[in-house]
Amino acid sequence: MSQPENTSGLEALGWDHEWQSAFVAIEEEMPGLIPARISMETKLNYLVWTNDEELPAKITGKLLHDTKRDPLNRPKVGDWVGISLADGGAKAQVRILAPRRSQLTRKVPGRRNEAQVIATNFDTVFIVQGLDDNFSLRRLERCLVMVHEGGAQPVVVLNKSDVCNNLAERLHQAKTATGDAPIVSLSATKGEGVDHLQPWIRPGQTVAFIGSSGVGKSTLINRLHGEDVQETNEVRERDSKGRHTTVRREMIFLPHGGVVIDTPGMREFHLWFADEGLDAAFSDIETIARNCRFNDCSHANEPGCAVLSAIVQGNLSADRHQNFVRLQSDLSKLNNNYEKRMWRDRATGSHPKTRAPRPFKRGGR
Repeated sequence: MSQPENTSGLEALGWDHEWQSAFVAIEEEMPGLIPARISMETKLNYLVWTNDEELPAKITGKLLHDTKRDPLNRPKVGDWVGISLADGGAKAQVRILAPRRSQLTRKVPGRRNEAQVIATNFDTVFIVQGLDDNFSLRRLERCLVMVHEGGAQPVVVLNKSDVCNNLAERLHQAKTATGDAPIVSLSATKGEGVDHLQPWIRPGQTVAFIGSSGVGKSTLINRLHGEDVQETNEVRERDSKGRHTTVRREMIFLPHGGVVIDTPGMREFHLWFADEGLDAAFSDIETIARNCRFNDCSHANEPGCAVLSAIVQGNLSADRHQNFVRLQSDLSKLNNNYEKRMWRDRATGSHPKTRAPRPFKRGGR
């Protein structure tokens, strides 16, 4: 994988004065380290890009030990790290992690009350859905909450416009769920509308792709790159589902500048602590709720609830309100379960995995 021709060195990876300032603090703690960015992760094996080249890397035993109780702070694709060279410069050792600007975090699938960091340090997240049977407003809303909470700008990408017979209706439905998030409809297979993504793909900028299997993320990335850099598979016609063509998280450089982080297709998007993200994804409801009679209104059955009145007046979708309430309930249960586990672990003398830290956010975002 080579860097784009019109940029070079760390700047092609997204390096700027803020990262430089962060690395100055790292050098004060651990002198002599080289700045690098995680470009691929498979379990505890990594590839990292330095100013000059891509190297295989492993994290040091100390960093592995320090993150054993808190794996959320273990390096992920997109992270900036401090490395030292080994084997005559042929390999790297990851020694320290720079503070993150943004991150995508979800609850691991299943019953475990633990978090999983998907990718980090991106400017924009393309939430990709297919305009076929994959289209789901409820899943879209969950993704928007996740992206807002992670500190990035969401862009909703509706793929497969060439096979959609009710595009105007789908766009209208999506608009009711996205708030201020931009919406782009396109066909990755035919290349129609792909150029509308260019405002968010610029030199030094990082874009992450998320979406279920079969929505066309790999096809879209290939189209943006200009050649096949990602394997693609056809989806089943009966249910519009596809196999996981991307099995690892990795960073891809686009020829004309910009960095893409591709993630495996995810069938489940379980939220992990989302306070600001819920408010941002449902900003319309939050605005209406300011007129509720009670400050702690749950928008369920209280008298003087402006949200319920908006539903009756036709200014708010009942389905959107129900999903908002459902997500609030899910987050409340998650928080209660986490608190119970924390107190239980304290009583037994063990140490729980810590809550995902709120990522650094740039001013004005």
